[in-house]
Amino acid sequence: MPNPTPQPVTADAKQSRDARRLRALARILIIYGLLLGGGILFSLPFVWMIGTSFKVDREMFSGKLNLWPMRPIPAQASPYLDSRYFAEPHDAIYPTLETALQETLREHRERLPSHIHNAEDAASILAPGLYLRLRETLPATTWKLPHHALVEEIKTRLTPELIDETIRKVYRHLSFAGVRVRSLDLQEADLTSGHPISDFWSVEGPATLADGKEGATHLADLVYSFPEEKGGEVRLTRTLTLPFPVDRLHRIQLYIRPDDSWHPIDFYVEKQGHVFKGRRPEYTGNFQWTVVSLQDYGPDDESTKIRLWVPMLKQDGLTSDITADNQVKVTLVLRQNDSVGAWWAKVQRNYRGALDYIPFWRYAATSIFLVILNIVGTLFSCSIVAFAFARLQWPGRNLSFGLMMATMMIPGQVTMIPYFLIIKSLGWYNTLTPLWVMSLCGNAFNIFLLHQFMKGIPRDLEDAARIDGCNSWQVYLHVMLPLVKPTLACIAIFTFMGVWNDFMGPLIYLSDQRLYPLSLGLFAFNVQAGGSFGMMMAGSLLMTLPIILIFFFAQKYFIQGVTLTGMKG
Repeated sequence: MPNPTPQPVTADAKQSRDARRLRALARILIIYGLLLGGGILFSLPFVWMIGTSFKVDREMFSGKLNLWPMRPIPAQASPYLDSRYFAEPHDAIYPTLETALQETLREHRERLPSHIHNAEDAASILAPGLYLRLRETLPATTWKLPHHALVEEIKTRLTPELIDETIRKVYRHLSFAGVRVRSLDLQEADLTSGHPISDFWSVEGPATLADGKEGATHLADLVYSFPEEKGGEVRLTRTLTLPFPVDRLHRIQLYIRPDDSWHPIDFYVEKQGHVFKGRRPEYTGNFQWTVVSLQDYGPDDESTKIRLWVPMLKQDGLTSDITADNQVKVTLVLRQNDSVGAWWAKVQRNYRGALDYIPFWRYAATSIFLVILNIVGTLFSCSIVAFAFARLQWPGRNLSFGLMMATMMIPGQVTMIPYFLIIKSLGWYNTLTPLWVMSLCGNAFNIFLLHQFMKGIPRDLEDAARIDGCNSWQVYLHVMLPLVKPTLACIAIFTFMGVWNDFMGPLIYLSDQRLYPLSLGLFAFNVQAGGSFGMMMAGSLLMTLPIILIFFFAQKYFIQGVTLTGMKG
């Protein structure tokens, strides 16, 4: 037969076809846009948690909502004025007042602390802070005055006290105060009492100590200037004479105020002919007073205490000439950092704290132990009960299945107190037993999930197995379990998430902190650490990662277990 002659495409048909394509494209763009927008919206809390885990505490109370942390800038010289503390105001009137503010500051130049390395930029650094402070204190009518009158009014308001207050907010200096020692029997002594701090330490490197005073506290600022190339180092050393034998020494406490320069300080202690080094350096990434406690590694480091001290580890192969029974030599090494090192120090700061300050790995091991027992117990008990309901015939099966399903309507709060009394009468309180033993009794929802899947398996497979000589137990092991692997994987994921995140169960049945799982351990850390949100977010992120990874790698089984449940073969 001859081929039919193709009909020409009319203009109307072409326009209709193009319109359909545009509608289809628009529908696709809308769907994918909604999915992308929903993904971004629901990922914001996770992004915020990641960003917060990199922040220092002052960034979370700055009044600004920032997802990502501020960039750490290693200071080449100190003391200095922090140019990032006061952001330049966006008010339209500020540029006209900036010159007057800077002129007034130059007239009060003598109020600047000595040894500031960027004193020539002080006026431009302090002017935004003074303006913001005046904005908070001056009445609204003042800002409506003519320009000349406003300038004169502001000059009269710039008192020395206000200038000093503004300088204190941006003045960064690495300060050292008292050095205290404590014995094992709680005997304490301040070894710097009655001595200038600058004479207490011996300084090596491009730095000097300048004595100062803050209230009744005597201190000394470390005035340093590192070279432009990385590798600068300042060493502070002092041989301490203890008021008790060195064998009784428990802690050496150093009072230090960082200068927000993000340089690391390493700690060395020499005693009895040996050299000890701090397990971790302390970074000068803050500007609040802190107490650095140096303590020999020992039983306290294996306990559940918040480890706010720096464990000192013995350095093999190094010897010291400090052998007296009452002498200890302390050395502080300030090492110059670069931008990459500063970023790394800030990124790991809260994570290092979460891992060092609490027995994180002990808590994680307990959680993993409970997860394994609960998954094994749940999979075994739920699968065998579901097999009995779905594939075996026995009197009262339907009634028993209905009663089991009815238990899903009983809230957990109703059975909480009776279950606690039963656990206590069995002597299981303050043990891990009540947190996993109930997995051997099955779960109504999981049993129902497996029951629906097993009902959809063709009866011919079971009959063929029985013809080959299999009993019910062998049918369960060799026929049913291999076929319900997707549902078992789904149940395992649900069980893992429930046990890993379980907080109420450990809170009720455990009082010994050594038995805490990770969820309750992080809560205890939050209570004891006094609201260190950065470290809490770091610990929470570390706790969340296993769930994300397991769901990511097991999502195929999870989806199969949900979609195939109840399908007929």
